[in-house]
Amino acid sequence: MIYQDQVHLVQQQQPNTFKPNVNAKLQKRGYKTSNTSVWRAKTELKLKWWKRQTVQKLTNQQKVQRIFIAKQLRKKYGTKKGGKIFKWNYVLNTDFSGAFKLSPQNNQHNEGVYAESSLDIPYELRTISKQKFQKSIMLWGGISYKGLFPKQSPIFVDEWLELTRPKDTDRPDKAAKELGDLRNLVFQDDQDRKQRMHVTLNAVKRVFINRIEPKDCNAKLADVWPIENVWGAFKENLRGREYDNIEQLKDDIKKEWIKFSVSLCQQMMDTIPARLKLVIDQGGNQIREH
Repeated sequence: MIYQDQVHLVQQQQPNTFKPNVNAKLQKRGYKTSNTSVWRAKTELKLKWWKRQTVQKLTNQQKVQRIFIAKQLRKKYGTKKGGKIFKWNYVLNTDFSGAFKLSPQNNQHNEGVYAESSLDIPYELRTISKQKFQKSIMLWGGISYKGLFPKQSPIFVDEWLELTRPKDTDRPDKAAKELGDLRNLVFQDDQDRKQRMHVTLNAVKRVFINRIEPKDCNAKLADVWPIENVWGAFKENLRGREYDNIEQLKDDIKKEWIKFSVSLCQQMMDTIPARLKLVIDQGGNQIREH
């Protein structure tokens, strides 16, 4: 058992440590060991290899700020569904997505061909073509208790930039058609610097009476907001698909958008208080358990 404990300890202290490394470290500590012994101990201990997770780098000041904001939001909007205060069912959580590309990204660690020699592998199997400047699109949208917003499709940023808004367009009326009564709705965005520009703040103010103000939120809370999970779900659903043009990609995104159920949106919005509590409990570190 002492030997197994040492194997376990070395594995925990040294991420990405392989059998030869563990064996060498144990030998330096005076153990008579071999790669086979290390492998047997790992098998008996039922140790599994877990991929290290990539998280956003946060300074101590940012962690303190995350905790402060998390406490404020829970106090103002509620900590539990059915409690005395619960306003998360009025929040519209919005954000821009990352890039959606025509061709799926390849994981180089999973790409390979078995052969005795690389010369035996045909060129088509030995190589993966990659377009250096691949076409892509960005989306803007939101999630609320009433489902995704806008209802039929996210806003494609490339199309939005090319639009010229008619002078008499009534933005509040258009938003009300999608979301109903806007008086109780609370608008929320990711609090990025571009969202704090006067032109942006004024545009939101014309449409939404209530919002989570930039001073009451934090740009480093992406792991809390469900809209990030929406974009992640879309990328997962589109994984492996390849498109000839942007229009094909947009058509698939629209189909996935419509399929996203209102009940799922409600479940995701209900998790916000628990996510904020995780931020507090984990000392402001980025959370993954959602």
